[in-house]
Amino acid sequence: MSQINKRKHKSVDKARQPSLVKSIVSDWLAQKVTIFLLICVLASAYAVIYYAWSNRQLNTQLQRLLEDKDKLDIDWRHMLIENNVLSEHNRVEQIAKDELNMLRPKGEQEIIIKVP
Repeated sequence: MSQINKRKHKSVDKARQPSLVKSIVSDWLAQKVTIFLLICVLASAYAVIYYAWSNRQLNTQLQRLLEDKDKLDIDWRHMLIENNVLSEHNRVEQIAKDELNMLRPKGEQEIIIKVP
């Protein structure tokens, strides 16, 4: 008879003790608003971190592009100066006379072509 009482006593003890999982789930269900707010705070923190990182990446890229633009502007200015120097009429005429032994044509040697 003592064994029967012990079995009943164990089954009564088990019925009295709620399981840990059930207890946690029931507490979470009771605190729905708190858990929702916690999830929102975590999502907001992640978004702040992500957008700060993205902003830094874009600023770095912008700085590199601005440096490249400045280098290209300097190159463009140098090329314009070089083009102006090389295309001066006096210089071209001097090279034609000295290196190519060319002469300016006389009036009777000139041929005028009219395009219809």
